[in-house]
Amino acid sequence: MTRASNPRIRALFLDLDGTLIDEEERISPRVLAAIRAARARGCIEVVCTGRTRFTALPIAEQLAPPLGYAVVSNGAVVVHLQRHETLLHRLLPEPLALQIIHTMVDLGLTPCVYEDALHGSIERSRVLYPPGMSIGEWAQPPRYQPCSYLLEHLPFNPVSVSAFGPAEWIQPRIALLRTRLPETVSAIETGSARTWGVEVYAGGVSKRQGAAMLAEHLGIEREEVMAIGDHRNDIELLQWAGIGVAMGNALPEVIAAADWVTGSVQEDGVAQAIERFVL
Repeated sequence: MTRASNPRIRALFLDLDGTLIDEEERISPRVLAAIRAARARGCIEVVCTGRTRFTALPIAEQLAPPLGYAVVSNGAVVVHLQRHETLLHRLLPEPLALQIIHTMVDLGLTPCVYEDALHGSIERSRVLYPPGMSIGEWAQPPRYQPCSYLLEHLPFNPVSVSAFGPAEWIQPRIALLRTRLPETVSAIETGSARTWGVEVYAGGVSKRQGAAMLAEHLGIEREEVMAIGDHRNDIELLQWAGIGVAMGNALPEVIAAADWVTGSVQEDGVAQAIERFVL
């Protein structure tokens, strides 16, 4: 469904992996051109991702200048990347994070504990995990570090505690994990055909909540927002936005929640949506 009567789109909330960037983490020339043309018409673009700001920043820099707002860590953190202005910073208190860690370990999952520290407005990017536990090849040092005391105490309040693995192996464990987690957390599933995961945040964290808070801060109505995504963590965001666009490579449940389906990331789907609804 499309909404031809929508007011002018003033903001684009753009997912990264599988939406804005390909597997090589590049934004195509056509997509870049469309975003810059939308910007010239007064439309702002907002990176809206499950990535932390540490891993989102190199992607956002492809859109610069200027660097703008970003909704990162699935909405737990909202920040202006150039001014280092933090509008939202939702962390897990240590006792709750330790409870999540122990629950994951009991289920045979390897908890990865993500830091989002505000020292000089620059994130320290540590990801801690219990030594001796299985972890994917993508988890490379020095960012990923084994921590011998991780089951007893934490050196920081984490933005999330996450676990990953092959989809067919981890999905039944995620279902069981959900039954053992307290109601005071948000468990968000992400992943690809190769690796699936669950990321546990403070209660109420979602891309939708982060985007809604930023839109209100900017004086932009939801009807003036177009959001584009491809995964489960984008569904609420697409339903909230004035125009919710699913990528052609999106999961079926994301396509079902969207107002319009664009091309795949290989087909410059983001550019197609901007050209249709903004330009």
